[in-house]
Amino acid sequence: MPKATVSQELHHHDLKTVDGGFVALKQLSFDQMLERRDKAMRTSMEASQGRQPTSKIELESMMQWTRFFEFSNCIVEHNLEGDDGQLLNFSNPMTLKILDPKVGAEIERLIEELNQEDEESLEDFTKRLSTSSQTEENTQNGDTVQS
Repeated sequence: MPKATVSQELHHHDLKTVDGGFVALKQLSFDQMLERRDKAMRTSMEASQGRQPTSKIELESMMQWTRFFEFSNCIVEHNLEGDDGQLLNFSNPMTLKILDPKVGAEIERLIEELNQEDEESLEDFTKRLSTSSQTEENTQNGDTVQS
């Protein structure tokens, strides 16, 4: 039978942006990918009351949260040190604040490649969300939806 669970295999990468540096990465599970998607973008609606009622849809990018989530869950081993000679702790959000941007960008790219969702699955995900929203809206309006 085909195995359908997330691989526990570590992917070792020598870094080009820091001489002698390496990271060993593991892939996110499907549940972690869902959590990342959910929190990466929040939608909130605010309705102001008064003379001119307005609705505001606010899309909030959570780029920092997403990168911290990915770094803390994907980086299993590394040899990267801070100025004090101690290994960087990617489970601490402050680490990203002191991380060299070139090193961070390289690790970010490696993590994205490892956890890349193919275009087809992302399109399908977007289509399912859209269909689900339309179905819910039509149900609330009393309309019947036929597939």
